[in-house]
Amino acid sequence: MKKILFAALCFAGISIMGGQVTKQNFNEEDDRKDWSYSITPYALLASQSTNVGGTRVTQSFGELSSLTDAGFQVVAAVRYRRFGLAMDGTWANLGKESEKGPMLLDVQVKQKILDFRASYVLYETLQMAENRVIDGWSLEALAGAKYWSNVLSVDYTVFLGQQPISEGSIEESQNWWDPMLGLRTTISLAPKVLLSSWISVGGFGIGESSKFAYDFTYLNAFRVSRLVTINAGFRNFRYHRADGEGENELETRVNVLGPFLGVSFFFN
Repeated sequence: MKKILFAALCFAGISIMGGQVTKQNFNEEDDRKDWSYSITPYALLASQSTNVGGTRVTQSFGELSSLTDAGFQVVAAVRYRRFGLAMDGTWANLGKESEKGPMLLDVQVKQKILDFRASYVLYETLQMAENRVIDGWSLEALAGAKYWSNVLSVDYTVFLGQQPISEGSIEESQNWWDPMLGLRTTISLAPKVLLSSWISVGGFGIGESSKFAYDFTYLNAFRVSRLVTINAGFRNFRYHRADGEGENELETRVNVLGPFLGVSFFFN
């Protein structure tokens, strides 16, 4: 039963983008103020490959979105000179009905994922070339932690032919933190165009964290006004963790990839 519970939990997963844009990423003199703030609602259009205890399942974006009853994803970021803080949150309610032999399962998952990140600009150059092809680039160090909370409830009914003979409910929760370290590089192609990519790794089996976690993001940001940018890019993340011990140990490997779309709103 535990394997069914955790398999259902992993198969119903959503992922997070983990990125942010602030005005200080753009190379316009009016943007180079000490403080910069932004909020970015977004959607990750992901496909997912999951291996739970040797059982492998691959799901497309359409299959994942069909599991989602309600969800919201947003990044809030603040930057002061070379220092930055960001919180990337996902809140989702997921549901699915399925049959396992004579058993009918109604699976509901309440998922909360919070990614906290601090950043520091190690190096940047904002010298503008005469042809304005490249305005500048920067390199940032990243450090933070990602919190995962999943509350799974399963209502089950066992049938003998067409007649229900047993029913009940089971609730399980799964919570853990993954420490993360990484680097980010950003290139400003023009005052209204920005390219960025970053990679972070973590988990490392510390406490109840994943054995290993990996996260890569590529971002294009296009400025449409002084208060708004349109963001589009690609993200791939994976993690490997183990729950339980001995004969009850259950290994989970998740690989998620896909494009994302978002809109950033600036406040100064």
